[in-house]
Amino acid sequence: MTEQKEMTLSSNWTTLGIYIQLLACLIGVPYMFFLFMQKEFDIGMVIFGAFVLGITALIICQFIYACDARVINDKLVLKKQFKPSKTYSFEKIGNPRSFRIKRTSYVTVKMENEDKVLEKYLIINNHHLLSFENKNAKQVLISLRNMDKQENETLNNTDIK
Repeated sequence: MTEQKEMTLSSNWTTLGIYIQLLACLIGVPYMFFLFMQKEFDIGMVIFGAFVLGITALIICQFIYACDARVINDKLVLKKQFKPSKTYSFEKIGNPRSFRIKRTSYVTVKMENEDKVLEKYLIINNHHLLSFENKNAKQVLISLRNMDKQENETLNNTDIK
């Protein structure tokens, strides 16, 4: 029997956080429109409305692209909300990019599917005090990609000799 090695790259709180944010939008946007109907129109309402709609768009994009990311044996398994999980070899890992907002880091990576179409994934990591997680998904993805390249180069060099 083979032992399965598993490493989680995304936060354990990703799914819960996304649903809480979506719920806040579903409550907040109608409340914002209700407030606009009650008060006289001014420029502050326009700025606040644009801000709320921008945040809502970001949360929807997060909901679309966020995934649960795991490394299982020699494969990267990515699962988006409401989509089946996809398995990729390490050579398919694109160039991961990351940014951080307060204590949450966001890592975007494009993966190449079997039909050569690039699919975008968002890996979210919480570095909050109570999350008890300290994961660096970007560095792990880069290491896995580089490790795979080194193994392939080593195999190619031994085949030539």
